[in-house]
Amino acid sequence: MTDTAIIQPIPFGTRRIGPGCPVVVIAEIGINHEGDSQTCARMIEEAWKAGADAVKLQTVDPSENYAPGTPSFEIYSKAQLTPEKTAEMFEFSKRLGLDVFTTAGDFRTLDWVDNLVPAAHKISSGLLTHIPIIEYASKTSRSVLISTGMGEPSDIDAAVTAAKKSGVSHLGLFQCTSLYPAPPETLNLATVSWLKERYHVPTGFSDHSLGTEAAALSVAAGANMIEKHFTLESSRTGYDHAVALDPSEFTEMVQQVRTVETIMGCAEKTLTETEQKNASQLRRCIVARNKILAGHIIEANDISILRTGTLEGKLPPSEYRLVIGARVKRDLEQFQPLTPDLIEKSS
Repeated sequence: MTDTAIIQPIPFGTRRIGPGCPVVVIAEIGINHEGDSQTCARMIEEAWKAGADAVKLQTVDPSENYAPGTPSFEIYSKAQLTPEKTAEMFEFSKRLGLDVFTTAGDFRTLDWVDNLVPAAHKISSGLLTHIPIIEYASKTSRSVLISTGMGEPSDIDAAVTAAKKSGVSHLGLFQCTSLYPAPPETLNLATVSWLKERYHVPTGFSDHSLGTEAAALSVAAGANMIEKHFTLESSRTGYDHAVALDPSEFTEMVQQVRTVETIMGCAEKTLTETEQKNASQLRRCIVARNKILAGHIIEANDISILRTGTLEGKLPPSEYRLVIGARVKRDLEQFQPLTPDLIEKSS
């Protein structure tokens, strides 16, 4: 699955995800609104206030996704938003400047969700092996973001291959551990970069751990996007409240993410203006160890490498071997820095 392609940012609503772009922070509302559109709207607004870049819902028709009598069928039957209410939530999110998308688990739902112009189509970990829905989403014009929880490399290979063969416009992958909550030792943030190196697409972290630390650390691991469950009350039972952050916690996480992002900076080694000034003050140059008379041929014990306060015009340590054997043109005082005009190098 490896190739030599350069990883390019992918479109995501009004934003882009990938190298050189700010990390996209996604508040996963999912079904924590419990089927109440007013609660959902409040969650969207609180996520916006907390600094989220985007919100994600779960738009699932229980009869098309779960067998009757199963816990999932019962939960999602109680937590549905109608297509009309979902459209309202999309419009409200966009008015706030949030990008918005959702996980659609069946073809019919994905069709009407696509008409709402989502920022992307999300394939959840539970759908990773649902090749038909991956192929279907990949034939739209949207970016497709796939979570890899519960996936072996062969599962991810198959999903990525299916997306590409179906003409996916743009693809991104999430490292995800499908445990609720996921203990620290199961998070494997190193997989974020592994996915990037293996598939050459932007990658991120879908965080099911408790707290905010893992999300912030994922930036250092190379995450271009972060997805974290969001709730108004983490003390509520059921759904995904227990592994979600409330507004104040989510605000803290966003701040930590932005701090790590700032600390990470750019990969190419660069110097700040202050560092450049410091270099001139703190680096060494070649000086006369003792007084040297004109005409003298410099030997190793005639010179030292010292910090003198400024480097401008002075010979750096890299010239050391070339200075030895050079002839002194004029008398040099003790500790006088050597400059090109004071010596004549041997040919």
